[in-house]
Amino acid sequence: MDNFDYEELGLKCGLEIHQQLDTETKLFCRCPSTLQGTRTPDFTTKRYMRPVLGEMGTFDKAMLTEYKKGKTIIYEGYNDVICTYELDDTPPFSCNDEARNIALQIALLLNANIIEEMHVSRKNYLDGSVPCGFQRTMILGTDGYIQLNNDKKVRIDILSLEEEAARRIKTENKTNYYRLDRLGIPLVEVTTKPDINTPEECRECAERIGLLLWITNVKKVLGSIRQDINVSIKSGTRIEIKGVQKLSWIPLLINQEISRQLHLVEIREELKKRKINEDNLPQEPVDLTNILAKSKSKFISNGIKSGKKVYGFNFKGFKDIFGKELMENYRFGTEVSSKVKVISGLKGIIHSDEKLENYNFSKDDVKNVKDKLDSKEGDCFVLILGSVKELNKASDIIIDRIELAFKGVPPETRKALENGTTEFLRELHGGARLYPDTDSQAIMNTDEEIKKIQNNLPNYPWEIIENYAIKYNIEESSVKELIFEGKLTLFESLIEIYPKKPSIVINTLLNKAKAIKREGKEIENVTDEDYKKIFLELKNKKIGKEAIDDIMRLKADSPNLTIEQSIEKLNLESLSLEDLKSLIGEVINKNLNLVIEREMKSMSPLMGEVMKEVRGKIDGQIVSNELKKQLTNKLKEMK
Repeated sequence: MDNFDYEELGLKCGLEIHQQLDTETKLFCRCPSTLQGTRTPDFTTKRYMRPVLGEMGTFDKAMLTEYKKGKTIIYEGYNDVICTYELDDTPPFSCNDEARNIALQIALLLNANIIEEMHVSRKNYLDGSVPCGFQRTMILGTDGYIQLNNDKKVRIDILSLEEEAARRIKTENKTNYYRLDRLGIPLVEVTTKPDINTPEECRECAERIGLLLWITNVKKVLGSIRQDINVSIKSGTRIEIKGVQKLSWIPLLINQEISRQLHLVEIREELKKRKINEDNLPQEPVDLTNILAKSKSKFISNGIKSGKKVYGFNFKGFKDIFGKELMENYRFGTEVSSKVKVISGLKGIIHSDEKLENYNFSKDDVKNVKDKLDSKEGDCFVLILGSVKELNKASDIIIDRIELAFKGVPPETRKALENGTTEFLRELHGGARLYPDTDSQAIMNTDEEIKKIQNNLPNYPWEIIENYAIKYNIEESSVKELIFEGKLTLFESLIEIYPKKPSIVINTLLNKAKAIKREGKEIENVTDEDYKKIFLELKNKKIGKEAIDDIMRLKADSPNLTIEQSIEKLNLESLSLEDLKSLIGEVINKNLNLVIEREMKSMSPLMGEVMKEVRGKIDGQIVSNELKKQLTNKLKEMK
């Protein structure tokens, strides 16, 4: 899978990276730019979406696909943080200048040319993610670049400033539920040219753009950044893969997509070889309900009893085509089935390239179906089960997808799955969904504004990573993680307080915080100020470093406690050196037999016994040094 000759294949990749900006209010209204979590909504409103013509007077194919899904949309909102703008009942306010300034900073870091006069456009969406049916967007920068580690420059095509969509909560019975709190949060979209030629280059480019975004004032929480990949090869076409949640997914997804496109091309060539064309395809499905009413397949017979019908198609000469593997554990039959599921709502299809015994079809069932469909040895039949309305819609989708097989790879948008494969999401969007927003005025980016921002640009993150790794003697990967965790500024503050051991600060912010979160505790309750107070207590030797995670755990569970109260509740008042000496002396005298028997090898169990009493009250290294000193003296006395 990963042994492709990417140059020979003509691999081209491009990235679309979406990042929320950390502003006080939304882009085109003054509602707060904060998610409301699991808070119960105050109201709901229902909408239905219809396609509209774009500026060129045509319908966008992807919009028509969404319309065919026949979804009902229910929006959930809050009286105190949602206004009539989000519900499309009032025109937009003026553009948020705070968001525009952050976007300008990002554009300059990406070496882009700034658009002097920005015009707001409407980008149509029919999936329900925007109540008005379109997203307001504006191009802010063009023709930039980002430099990779090997000095290759990947061109930045466009940087746009736009609105975030509503967040989908669930889908039930063909109804999508969206929350309006996310709708309208300022967002930048960074789109590269298709200059990326290997999966690893793509992963590095995505990482570099992400790092660059996260040194600016953007939201640094899970879900605030999203990556889409455009992939094409010479013999295939452009495919957009949406929802790439992790950088580590990128190489696998690209390789799987290459495999899918190559095998779809092979299917096209095999159909040519078999001298099969669109004229050989069935025009209408055959109703098989009566002959399968008493089928041994409970799935089929129970479906018929509930009022559903069974339709069948016979694809002449298609034997082994539906069973051909395109990606790992993903066959052409799955390709057709996933499109049927997404658009029509049916669970999928059954085809004769599968093991029909898995559905408990008897030999008589199969024979009856073949006879009715006039299916011969080299053919492949397909069955679908559902209501008449669902079946009619699914029939059109199946025929349409098989017709596309004669062309090879159809352009489409696919959803990234965690196992490295993808599934059909919608047709590929085109320019037909864009048109000017007549409710918004042009927005000017002045030379004075640009110059002011230019003079205050931060250092590039890869420079920061290299400098910090050298300055604090820590791994570059740790600095990179601090940036992606949004904790670099906090790290700088803590290092000022406790410069003695940067490794303790790194371990606290990254490893300890993650470990406590894995325990199911609300680590977000430990604020930046809490961390500063913890390290101030450590600096002043009022606690030992061993107490840090205990304090963090307690604070995560009890956010109303102060750090001082947490220390008191955990009984972590600092221990004096004199008290420590006295305690160690008692432990040694209590374990004299062990000291005589093992001499200095007895250090470990004695250390454990002392730490039970003093953990978090004094630094462990001080304990170790004092124990070693007293043991040495005791052994000398005894000799």
